[in-house]
Amino acid sequence: MTEVSKLNRFLGIFIDGIIAYIPMFVFSFIAVLAGIGIISYIGWLLGIGYYLLRDALPGGQSIGKKLIKYAAVKQDGSSLEGDYATSATRNITLFIPLLDAILVLIDKPRLGDDLAKTRVVNK
Repeated sequence: MTEVSKLNRFLGIFIDGIIAYIPMFVFSFIAVLAGIGIISYIGWLLGIGYYLLRDALPGGQSIGKKLIKYAAVKQDGSSLEGDYATSATRNITLFIPLLDAILVLIDKPRLGDDLAKTRVVNK
C-alpha cells in the first residue's frame, strides 16, 4: 500500500470538515428558530464526535477518505474499523490548529498518527 498524496489528504479532511459542520449548522438553526440556545450544543457534540471517531466507521474510513479512496490504518496495516479509541487518539491532535498540517507539509508523520501508531494509505 502506498502513502497518500498531500492533496488527497487535504481533500478528505475538507470533505470531513463539511460533514462535521452539517449537524452543527442544522442544530444551531433549529436553536434559533425554537429560541432554545442549548439545542445548538447537540450539533456541536455530534460534529466533534464525528471528527474524533470518523476513522472507526464501517470500512475503517471516514466519508471523506472513502470518497477520495484512502484510509488510516494501524502500523501493521489492519483496519481501524470499530477501534474508536485509536480513532480518537489520532484525531484529537486536529484540534491543535495548524500543528498536524505543518507536519504533513514538511513530510513528517502527523502527531496524531505518531501517537496512535497509524499511517494513511491508498485503498
